[in-house]
Amino acid sequence: MRHVREDVPVRQGQKGKKGRTVVIIVLVVFIIGFCIGAFMFLRALINAMHEKETFDSLAQMVSDTDEKNDDGSLRKYDELYKKNPDFFGWLKIEGTVIDYPVMYTPRDPEYYLHRDFYGNYSDSGMLFIDGECPADGNYYLIYGHHMNNGSMFGELPKYKDKAFYEDHKTVFFDTRYELRDYEVVAAFYSKVYPVDEEDDHFCYYKYKNLQSASAFNEYVANVKANAIYDTGITPQFGDELITLSTCNYHTSEGRFVVVARRITDPNHKIGSTDTSK
Repeated sequence: MRHVREDVPVRQGQKGKKGRTVVIIVLVVFIIGFCIGAFMFLRALINAMHEKETFDSLAQMVSDTDEKNDDGSLRKYDELYKKNPDFFGWLKIEGTVIDYPVMYTPRDPEYYLHRDFYGNYSDSGMLFIDGECPADGNYYLIYGHHMNNGSMFGELPKYKDKAFYEDHKTVFFDTRYELRDYEVVAAFYSKVYPVDEEDDHFCYYKYKNLQSASAFNEYVANVKANAIYDTGITPQFGDELITLSTCNYHTSEGRFVVVARRITDPNHKIGSTDTSK
């Protein structure tokens, strides 16, 4: 009888120690997780601040002039080009944070996926043109990250709402040689499809060169068919287009895409269906 009575408190003590151990382990895991989360948050915040400072400094290099050099290039972008000859142009959408340089490296198409203007590692990367698009062609496919803080192309998916489109119809995309205005033609959801499914879907990212009438018309027809809403604009062969592409989270490997047409007529009214030059 005495042996049984003495054994009971020993077992209770062992259970108590095990319980305290579990609590301590859970607490330690929680603290480690919290510290890692806090570190990642602070790291992202510091990186975002640094990247904003970098873009602000790049914007300050753009001079306020429309004059041209002897080779036809715009003087306003001279300093940027001297800093980095991968600089191709500048893209801006008024009323948004989209106001960035655009890079072009056909020999290494994704070089700026996670690099800043100076070639250093960057979470945000840079806006860049698909390397298979001809530099002097009628079409540019421009990629940019969908950053959680809204930077880069983080605000591009706002074009899902027609009301946003109505207030942001114009995209400004200057090259080193020309000041260019574009009007939004369509916005649509897409994704990167598995190779064995590509024949069954409109893979906008497969279109890199629209210099033939057949390729151009096929692309425009698919863009219009997939558009979220009708802008009333249907580009005609001979028009110049840009496509803006970013990641989106409506599905696995999702993408959000905006297509715009260059305005070449100074008297053209934004949103007009008139396709005359």
